[in-house]
Amino acid sequence: MRRPVGRPSALAVVAVVAPLLTVGAALLTDTRVGPDGPGDRAPEEVALTSATLVCPTGQGGGVLVASDADPDAAGGSEGRVTALVGKEEREVEIVPGAATRLDDADEVAGSGSSAPGLVAQRYGGPGLRAVDCPATSSDQWFTGVGAGAEHRSVLELHNPDEGPATATITVLGQSGPVGAGGELRGVSVAGGATTRIELGSAIPKREELTLRVTTDRGRLAATVIDSFVPVGRGETIKEYLAGQREPATSQLLLGLPADVEEPAVVVANTSDSAARVSLRLVTAESTFAPTGLEEVLVDPQSVRRFSLSRVLGSDVAEGVLGIEVVSSQPTTASFRGRVDGDLLTVVPQGPVVTATLVPVPLPGARLVLGGAEALGTVTVLALDERGREVDERVVEVGPDLAVEVPVPDGATLLRVVPRGTAVQGVLRLRSGAGAAVVGLRELVRVGLVPDVRPGLVVPGQPRQPDQSGSSGE
Repeated sequence: MRRPVGRPSALAVVAVVAPLLTVGAALLTDTRVGPDGPGDRAPEEVALTSATLVCPTGQGGGVLVASDADPDAAGGSEGRVTALVGKEEREVEIVPGAATRLDDADEVAGSGSSAPGLVAQRYGGPGLRAVDCPATSSDQWFTGVGAGAEHRSVLELHNPDEGPATATITVLGQSGPVGAGGELRGVSVAGGATTRIELGSAIPKREELTLRVTTDRGRLAATVIDSFVPVGRGETIKEYLAGQREPATSQLLLGLPADVEEPAVVVANTSDSAARVSLRLVTAESTFAPTGLEEVLVDPQSVRRFSLSRVLGSDVAEGVLGIEVVSSQPTTASFRGRVDGDLLTVVPQGPVVTATLVPVPLPGARLVLGGAEALGTVTVLALDERGREVDERVVEVGPDLAVEVPVPDGATLLRVVPRGTAVQGVLRLRSGAGAAVVGLRELVRVGLVPDVRPGLVVPGQPRQPDQSGSSGE
């Protein structure tokens, strides 16, 4: 027999509702309701326990490896540096304060106390080529690449992990986005493999191009090998084109030689609005806009090339050490020219705040510093192949100025320490075969672990992945 259904008693209502209110209040107490919530906390810094650098393919020359690690770092764990050549792993002996020279390396990895402050540099030919071996990055820009018969570029994507990785490649040209939607989606790279994309085959185009490489899955390191193939007779000239982390409204291209031929700056407007772009010359005394370099309008999502032959060939360019690119919208940029018939490329560098290292593969190099945000000094310590001091000097830096520091013979490694201000810098190499410019970068010394706590998940917002104390970007 069914009992009549009556209204619940007040006590029953309280018994059911009270626990629900308690749970709800507990959830709402944690204000981290989304990735941009007011309760978000910065990731925690932890000891860096592993670091991987990827060196692009090369011809001749070799790879220089150094570390600024503190032996007591990473909790005092034993440090180890290895180089991967193909599938063969080799132990690398690191002498404190010295650069170790290797015949070849696809990857350079540091673990334990050897992970923080790891650097590697690839150098070789034809001509003179050199580039800092990058870590993996989730987003990179390459400005001024080619996909035509004469100007050809190859994008190298290397996956240092065991699992597969994928990337999306967005292409901008002088007339706007290139290809179907301007993107090459889902480029897959197998674990431990390198994928080479010939742009002339993938997107044949006789104009200046810019690539954006975005990693969608896994980890990837990207580098471009730029080349010019002369029509008729002549040798192909090549150079590495390093990536740029993000667009900016002020960019510094340092390390220009005095005798560069066919100089040009390529600018990509990455925004959805037209950008006003102007170029300024940077010397040891000032930064100025010379007559003949007028402000130019660059269309949204498009690329523009500025020829500098007339300006840099005039008396007004005497003593020029760099070019500043100023724009009303975020842009990317690169400098390109020829030195003794060899191809030269220069890209913007990020600010360096703490001590950094740059290997010196050849004698006759020069360190060029600029981009100081305030008055300050930079200590430059030159070390030989055994880690012994060759020379030490302190130079003054300031806003809107650049300074050139000759590297003494016998130096194979520079330790550069800014004080009082962040700076940007490059190492300019020169030989009878040509010239090359390698950027300085802030060394990775710590790992980041996100602050993950229970909280409400906002619909449509993905959970933040866990990370360990290893280098990613």
